[in-house]
Amino acid sequence: MITQVFLDKKVHKSLEQLRHSGKKAALAASRAEEIVARMRLGEIVPDRVGTMTKHGELRIKGVMKYDLGSGYRLVTYKHRRQLFLLYVGNHDDCHRWIENNRELSAAQVKERCTALAIEVDEQHLATLEDAPEPVQDDYDPLESLNERDLRAIFSGLVGEQA
Repeated sequence: MITQVFLDKKVHKSLEQLRHSGKKAALAASRAEEIVARMRLGEIVPDRVGTMTKHGELRIKGVMKYDLGSGYRLVTYKHRRQLFLLYVGNHDDCHRWIENNRELSAAQVKERCTALAIEVDEQHLATLEDAPEPVQDDYDPLESLNERDLRAIFSGLVGEQA
């Protein structure tokens, strides 16, 4: 779940441009703003806030794209319990943005963005304080296993005997 949401300073300008670029672009801007509004409610699960693109984004780990309709996308980056809204535009512009920003680190992303105020329900917040801290998203339970252990575990998949 996400506890902090950040917005790249250029996203606001891009949304303004979309609003003045025709019906389809204005509708995409409205959908992006709806997603941002839902994210600001706090403790959200990113893939339940809006429609994700069918094939996701594999070029940058942690990047998710929302389908805003008519070929428009909202590009976000998830790092631990933080979500960064990085870019909004048409499919080709988003593709170009991702290609040009492949090397961005989490620190660089955070530096470019400003935090959005989260509007959390007080009753919901009290429930969250009692809950245990979730395991980090980056945690890989198989990381400490060696090749011999992996072969023993997955021998049925490759048809080998351990």
